[in-house]
Amino acid sequence: MRVWWATLLALLPHVAAIPRRGNEPWSIVLCKLRGIEYEPRTVEWFREWLTDGNNPDTLESYFSSVSNGIYTVRGSNVTSWLRLPWSREDIARMALTDPRLQSAKEKPFALFDKAKQLCISYAEQSGYTLHRQKITVINTEQTAVYGKDTGVLLTPKLIFTSVLAHEMIHSMNIGHSYSDRKRKVFTYSSFGEYDDKYDLMSTANAHMRPSTYGLSGPGLNGAHLDYLGWLPSNRMLYFGRDDRQNYTLRLSALSVPHRSTSGWLLVMIPYDRDEPSNVYTVEYRTPSGNDAAIRQSAVVIHQVKKRGMSFYSKLITHVQHEFDELTVGTEWIKFLNLDENGEFQSIRVKVERVHPKTHSVDLRIVTNFRPERCLNTDTSFDVPSDQGLNSRGVQKVCVEGDEGTVTQNHIDVQYARDAFFQLRKNFGQNECIAGYEWRGIDAYDYACVVAHRKREVQRQIEEEEEEEEEENSVVSSCDDGQLPRIAFQGDVKCVDDEERRLVQKENLQSHRYIKNFAFFNGDDPVGV
Repeated sequence: MRVWWATLLALLPHVAAIPRRGNEPWSIVLCKLRGIEYEPRTVEWFREWLTDGNNPDTLESYFSSVSNGIYTVRGSNVTSWLRLPWSREDIARMALTDPRLQSAKEKPFALFDKAKQLCISYAEQSGYTLHRQKITVINTEQTAVYGKDTGVLLTPKLIFTSVLAHEMIHSMNIGHSYSDRKRKVFTYSSFGEYDDKYDLMSTANAHMRPSTYGLSGPGLNGAHLDYLGWLPSNRMLYFGRDDRQNYTLRLSALSVPHRSTSGWLLVMIPYDRDEPSNVYTVEYRTPSGNDAAIRQSAVVIHQVKKRGMSFYSKLITHVQHEFDELTVGTEWIKFLNLDENGEFQSIRVKVERVHPKTHSVDLRIVTNFRPERCLNTDTSFDVPSDQGLNSRGVQKVCVEGDEGTVTQNHIDVQYARDAFFQLRKNFGQNECIAGYEWRGIDAYDYACVVAHRKREVQRQIEEEEEEEEEENSVVSSCDDGQLPRIAFQGDVKCVDDEERRLVQKENLQSHRYIKNFAFFNGDDPVGV
């Protein structure tokens, strides 16, 4: 017997919480409240907008392009316009009496949550089969919101791509984006919130472009793409990891398909000796695709910093917060800390050359960040050899303040500082816990597995490449006793049942081994 790949598409792995990979169909539920017959768009328009439109402006096209095909929404569906038996007043009254919607956090959204609950329930009772991810559209009000229990709500004036894609991204455990400006874009927002014009999660204040289905774009900033697993690991650079701290590199634009460029896509520059995921990210954006509304090619810098259990990113602005980007000939300098030698640790990024034809830019990056060095506010102590401590090869420790006794914790902390770059087997928002590494079946495979399993997978890949060179052919089915591996969407490597089961188990358990499994740009719990 031979197993054909087409028969196994239904067995594709469920889309994980973090990172986000695979096909995830959505359902749009269209509802008219009693007494309001207005239909802002036709059912056919919604179907075309979601997946059926033969143009690059559909939602399916947006997600496929921004994720480089890693996340898709194929198979999404749309209901007809359903005439609800409840008026707005009825729904508001039910919202006020629903005990689940009375908390301080839920109450401002109670009307909309109740509308979603009723609309979804009515659609299911009417015979519609809905996907796990849902978008409810009602024909009144003026808002767009996302809730973990009932999904997205859209209203007539906000039915366009930027808004809906923004709300859908919220379902992927990402909040709004920020800048470092101390100003409020909206009266209800926090300082800097919605002020990253290069990121979809600042919709309404971002670089949006006209499209067939209303305003669309921009793409996502590099920190968000890293978090979602939508960047290839072999094109992200953790600066200093190769022991170099001063050189020129080629950075390619995030705005075009990865296959059309060859440079680095995201550079991470560490600045915190005790939190390796606190980094400055450097990315390049051009007026292309989802970023067509960007006025000029731009190098954009963000600071990623941990607050509480979550990491937040904010756009770094320049020249007294007037500019959001660096252009050719400009540079950014950040002074960090004064070290024990009286020297300022610093980071410098200069845009040296732009290459329009290849959507790339040359950057000179210089940093003297030395995590192992004491700061000028630290006290340095030699590690004693007679107190039963495990020195781990550490000879001196840097202690904040002037604590007089060296403890094992001091040694452990200093060890992590001394081996800061050597310990970065992987990095960024999908960094694995100690002892685990990215499986790496392909460059977007961020499943965390034990180190020996990683080596085993790499041996398999090398053997596959040798076999492909020898056979020089494409096989469309598996031999007896083998099945497509389906580690992710598009993976059709033939393996035995044991290997296939192991891969599926690794996929299901990978989130346990992500070092920072938490919401990004917010303190919400991670939804699965």
